[in-house]
Amino acid sequence: MIEALDEIAASCKRRRIRLIVDAESQKYQKAIDRVTVDLMRKFNRDGYAAIYNTYQAYLKATGANITNHLAEASKDGFTLGLKLVRGAYILSDNRALIHDTKQDTDDAYNTISQGALKQHIGEFGDTRPFPSLELFLASHNRGSLLAALRLHQERVRENKPTVNVSFGQLHGMSDEVSFSLLQETKQGAVGPGVFKCSTWGSMSECLAYLVRRAVENRDAVLRTTEEYAALKRETWRRIKTIFGGVAA
Repeated sequence: MIEALDEIAASCKRRRIRLIVDAESQKYQKAIDRVTVDLMRKFNRDGYAAIYNTYQAYLKATGANITNHLAEASKDGFTLGLKLVRGAYILSDNRALIHDTKQDTDDAYNTISQGALKQHIGEFGDTRPFPSLELFLASHNRGSLLAALRLHQERVRENKPTVNVSFGQLHGMSDEVSFSLLQETKQGAVGPGVFKCSTWGSMSECLAYLVRRAVENRDAVLRTTEEYAALKRETWRRIKTIFGGVAA
């Protein structure tokens, strides 16, 4: 298996394709972390992250885990590829390992993402130099992502140290969040990538993944009104354009 992973990682790096290893429930995650960090140690060189590990902000230990991996990156001279999600295994993971409230999880997500953008996590960026890091923020939370984007733009404009950042949402979910990020990027003339993730496989292969995404995004119904309003505005804009009006 390790030889196959090495071959895949090497091929991705040659083609400048990022390989993002997803998170799993806690009974598997320590092994996944170990293998993924070893891949980063081999392939994330010269300031480029070909391999990313996924960190779940809803776990109380995630901040410490990231700090430990930053220490490894600092010691061994590789770039840490950090994909941050909120978490999707609340129904199967040990509840004691998970933050007590959604607000605690939101706070953890924002603290980690903004700490990375400020290059200040734990002792790194304070008493120790901040290692090379690239950030991928995968979320459907508009507030968290726009705050991260604006912080990144601000630091770039002011020539303050920051990290490369990209954003991602599921294909067919929270399109208004994706469009808002793209619009903000246009206005700010600072352009992190915005990506949509598509599932691939048979229904039986994909169903468990999609169910976890539905659980993870139970508040999606609250965004339906926003997306409906955005679609309505765009429909009217196109109608006015077709019939000779001025597009808003």
